[in-house]
Amino acid sequence: MVRPLWSLAGPALGALLAAGLLTAPIGTLGGTIQRSLHLSAGGMAATLVAPYVVATAALVVPGHLLGRRWPTATAAPALVLVLLGSLVSAFAPGAAVLAVGQVLAGLGAGTVLGVAFAISGQLGRWRSRARLVLGIALGVALLIGPVISSVLTRALDWRIAFMVDVPVAALALAATAASGIALMVLGGSRSNPPAAAPATAPQPGDPTQPGDPTQPGDPTR
Repeated sequence: MVRPLWSLAGPALGALLAAGLLTAPIGTLGGTIQRSLHLSAGGMAATLVAPYVVATAALVVPGHLLGRRWPTATAAPALVLVLLGSLVSAFAPGAAVLAVGQVLAGLGAGTVLGVAFAISGQLGRWRSRARLVLGIALGVALLIGPVISSVLTRALDWRIAFMVDVPVAALALAATAASGIALMVLGGSRSNPPAAAPATAPQPGDPTQPGDPTQPGDPTR
């Protein structure tokens, strides 16, 4: 199955967000949350880091397998989970709710990562270049995740660092839905070719009708 290059846009954006969220707690964000929620270092890791990492790792392979066949139907719910998880984390009153938000975001992040990898392998002649660019972009997202979260935490608040993820996830979701609709339209137009013009039955007296005894030169006359 070969997919158009633009079908990768939504899942790729979601994958970049997932990578950024993976390393975001390394900066100032993790320490600020630890002090704000009165957590120990181990409690902060168990609340903020481990739930996201474990949930993400658990669904990369299933996301890849499902994304090869149903990319839109797999990526769209995953991005909704990332969006909901970011909202829950942003408004978490305590460590338990924050852990739930991280699990939700991690489940969606792992799935959309798998979908992005799956689509990048179905782009025909663009496959190698798409995978190279996607890999480099994911590496950059891992590096700048702590930078962005630290800047937002110092300038505004640690909750804003999670709120910023919401519009990014919404944009990725919109792009995924748009590409899915476009693929459905293109697939429908290809599976329904224009009908051929109906053949007209020969009429009596038609000079082209074989064996007509009324025509001159007919050997059966």
